[in-house]
Amino acid sequence: MTNKDVLLQIERLRKELNDQYKAQASITPELLELSVRLDHLLNKLHLHP
Repeated sequence: MTNKDVLLQIERLRKELNDQYKAQASITPELLELSVRLDHLLNKLHLHP
């Protein structure tokens, strides 16, 4: 997976996270899962500069 692929996935997850948060205005298991997935992608990006 290239950095560009990771960045695209991060942008998609950020949008999904923001959209769900706006709709629910509370922390749900789904939002938590998205946040964890985003963290994992960011970690991949930092491990492979």
